[in-house]
Amino acid sequence: MPVLRRSTLASVTVPGALALALLTSLSACSGGPGHPEPSAQTALSQSPVADALYRCVTARGWDVTLTDDGAIDASSETIPVEQYDRYVADTWACNREVGARFPVDDRQKHLLYAAELRERDCLDSRGYTVADPPSLQVFLDQYDTAPWSAMASSSVAELSETMPESEWQALNRACPQPVPGALR
Repeated sequence: MPVLRRSTLASVTVPGALALALLTSLSACSGGPGHPEPSAQTALSQSPVADALYRCVTARGWDVTLTDDGAIDASSETIPVEQYDRYVADTWACNREVGARFPVDDRQKHLLYAAELRERDCLDSRGYTVADPPSLQVFLDQYDTAPWSAMASSSVAELSETMPESEWQALNRACPQPVPGALR
């Protein structure tokens, strides 16, 4: 499931193994010679999944940033509009590869569902509208094809387009978006 990030012309967000806001086998991203597995490299964030995705996207030549909330952020200043389709294709290829390297098992899916429910309650308590969550069984059944995310199904998704960065960061600190691979 992707971590939700604001997505405007000035700030393009990479889709992901988490819902609004990524996971083939490329030697640049697969830990082949000269490219050790993320676990052998210095951690860049609290999520080995986000780290691997960031490394794969940058290995493909894209100038992106790994944000403090575990999202990969790209700017229209570094991703020209005429290259956007290639960028999206590359990020989805990396998303598929990273997903294969870091499969989300049933235990992680259950932890993720519980974390999404906590995030939903947190957003709701702060006055944001959040869609009713699916049942656990529906969440599990649709995880690989249409993953549900509290943040992505909330009014925050639209408001984030114009929300000041400081407010966005404060909201993500208060109501952190769960990231598979970082849940224990």
